[in-house]
Amino acid sequence: MGIKVLAYFVILCSSLINYEIEGIQFSKQEELQWVNQFKLLKKPSVKAIKTKYGELYDCVDFYKQPAFDHPLLKTHSSHPQMRPSFIPEWTTTRNVVLVENMQLPDEGCPEGTVPIRRWSKDEFIQISRFTKDYVSRSKSNANLQQPGTHFAIVQTNSDPSKVKYYGVKCDLSVYNPHVTSQQYSSGEMIIQNGNDRIQVGWTVNPALNKDNRTHLFQYFNAGQSHCFNMLCPGFISVNKDFPVDLVIRNTSRRGSSVIFAMGPFVYQDPKTGHWWLQVHDVVRPDNILGYWPRELFTGLASGATYIAVGGEAYSPPGQPLPPMGNGYYPVEDATLSAFCSSFGVLDANRKQVSPQQTEKYTDNWHYGVYDREHYDHFGRTVFFGGTTM
Repeated sequence: MGIKVLAYFVILCSSLINYEIEGIQFSKQEELQWVNQFKLLKKPSVKAIKTKYGELYDCVDFYKQPAFDHPLLKTHSSHPQMRPSFIPEWTTTRNVVLVENMQLPDEGCPEGTVPIRRWSKDEFIQISRFTKDYVSRSKSNANLQQPGTHFAIVQTNSDPSKVKYYGVKCDLSVYNPHVTSQQYSSGEMIIQNGNDRIQVGWTVNPALNKDNRTHLFQYFNAGQSHCFNMLCPGFISVNKDFPVDLVIRNTSRRGSSVIFAMGPFVYQDPKTGHWWLQVHDVVRPDNILGYWPRELFTGLASGATYIAVGGEAYSPPGQPLPPMGNGYYPVEDATLSAFCSSFGVLDANRKQVSPQQTEKYTDNWHYGVYDREHYDHFGRTVFFGGTTM
């Protein structure tokens, strides 16, 4: 079975003047475009919240959040109390501790507002450079074999013309692998149809978050749009307390009997076609963060044809391999390996099932992935990771 096509579309601006930073070229026109995007991102704030890590979040009027600057969402109807038409039933993993205190301090943002992380202009431009590089690397190679990027995943291999998926969930054990300033390491779920793609999980990514802590993240690619978190129009937040890029405070330690996990759940509303993001935590097991509107998509508008779960890590070519998961090659032991447990998808009836037409994929022998249909009380569990620290 060939590797699934995971293509991206990116607009490459041309100019006679180019800048080269760490081997990546950026045009002056792109720099100016990013400055203009930064200006659009700056919204009036009714309250500022500082986290214990020094991050600043602005509480922005719901209707002024970046999502509504997207040209396809100019007439989109939404409101702060908007929720999916139904929440699918889902089993959760026993014997893991769901992460806690992921919401903002100081009672979060006021009603009718949503939190958006504050960046300086220079930080935003640096993040935009990273995003362009991320999309360009993905586009330069039409499958998972991207230069410097490594995967250890379980992916579906069913006939996309016959099998559709309408949601995916797993409980991801959360770690804090040590990476350099040019590396990143993530545990994630991937939902895709054609060029449309959604990724959700945790990541340690200094280029994206300007620190070495573990953060929640979301990424989507739809037509000409490709964006992390709330850095550009697209994803609509409906949660005043829980940003999509907040630090995950509790992380696991290899060999410990206490395993911290987060429970991301992405599913399509059968009435509206919107894709919703929900994250289980200790305080609120049904924490709905927001949604990607149907108007953004062509392929994903009618369900997903490809699902993958596991690990992704990147290091510039020529540098040491990045750690993945907890940094150790996986074994079938939840206390020793990073994992995605209670792995399942939603079928056409919006019922939880274990996908049967799947395959394991790794691109480098330093990384591994195991797929157990039944593991203790964890349900279907995917173990992943590699490069012993």
